[in-house]
Parts: sequence; structure tokens; C-alpha cells
Amino acid sequence: MLPDRLTLIDDTIRADHAYLERGDRCYFFGEYFAGQSFKGGPTNQLIFNFKCKPTVAAINPARAGYKDRAIKTIAAGLRKAISQRNAEQYTWIPIPPSKAIGEPDYDDRMLRTLHLAFSDYNTDIRSLLRQASSTTPDHEQEERLTPDALRAVLEVDMATLQSAPVRSGIILVDDVLTTGKHFKASEVHLRRVIPNTPIAGVFIARCIHRSPFEEFETNP
Repeated sequence: MLPDRLTLIDDTIRADHAYLERGDRCYFFGEYFAGQSFKGGPTNQLIFNFKCKPTVAAINPARAGYKDRAIKTIAAGLRKAISQRNAEQYTWIPIPPSKAIGEPDYDDRMLRTLHLAFSDYNTDIRSLLRQASSTTPDHEQEERLTPDALRAVLEVDMATLQSAPVRSGIILVDDVLTTGKHFKASEVHLRRVIPNTPIAGVFIARCIHRSPFEEFETNP
């Protein structure tokens, strides 16, 4: 289970996420320990199952079941932490996955999770952002995609944007906040077309690169 409330990325931990700036409003539920996969604790296990690739889930019923449970767990956490009033006040936009729409491993897991979390609310949930071409996820390569390269493949779906007015603010949603690069790239694109709308971020976990108990484990 996720914590009952979201935690703000404040001055004490913002430096852990290189691209975030003072004034960015980003919130998270738990902490994901980098390099430990599903062995890093309950949050790592949850994210590992949530990120199961569609092509893997399609041939492995057990992994598909774990992914489905992860979606339900995260949806329940969002519903518990976010009131109906707040859910209906904002436009919710998933930060797009690394694969372009139409690719076998395009994964709309975050969109599905938001719809499940707020299923009976009058919530504005829209895929306003997409990648025009697929990229390799950062955690699967040694040299991460640069911010400029990421911005170059991101685009706003203008037809979806113009289908209804954006509400009083935008909430960008993703599974793991690492450097903040995807959040900032998404924010840049949205501000070009809706410059005066407040934008915040909600993440299932923030990534940290060192266990808080590592010092005790290595220096008894």
C-alpha cells in the first residue's frame, strides 16, 4: 500500500532531482532505490510490476496479473490521497512513456490508472502529450537522453487540447521522478500553448541513489 498522503519535493531534497527548479511543485508517495530493481523494497516492487512491458505481460499471465494489481494499488493510493474536489479542479495529464503510440510496447498504464482512480468523478484526464518517435528508456541505457533530445520528440496533441477548456491547473503524472527531465520537458511544451496555467507534478515515487541505511550496513 502507498502512504496516505503525498509529500512535497522541498528545498531539503530538491537537489536530488537535477532539473527541478525552485518554485516547481512536485509531490510523491514513496521512494524508489536506484539499481535495486524489485529487491529494493515494497515501492521498488510496486514500480517494477507497474512498468512491466505490454509485450511481456501479453505472454506471461503471472506478470500481467502483477501489473494489474500494481495499477489498482496506485489508483487506490491516488484516490485516497486526493480529494474529489481537487481531482475535479485540475486537468490531469500523464507524462508520455518512451514508446510512441502504435509501438508494441507503448504503455498507457498511467492513463489507465488515473481513469481507475477517479472513475466516478467529473475529472478531466487527457493525453495531451505524446512522443512523436520512440526512445530507449533512461534506465535501460548508460547514456541518458539529453533534455534537448527529449524535447525534440515530445509534442502536444492540439486536437485533444482544443476539445475542452483546461481547468484551473494542470497536474502532470508519472511513475518515478528521477532527474525531473521529463517533467520539465513536458512543462516547456505545455507552457508554449497554455502559458498562464499553473502546472504541478505528482509521482508515485521519487528515485534516490543511496539507501539511507547504507552507511550503517557498510560501516558497522
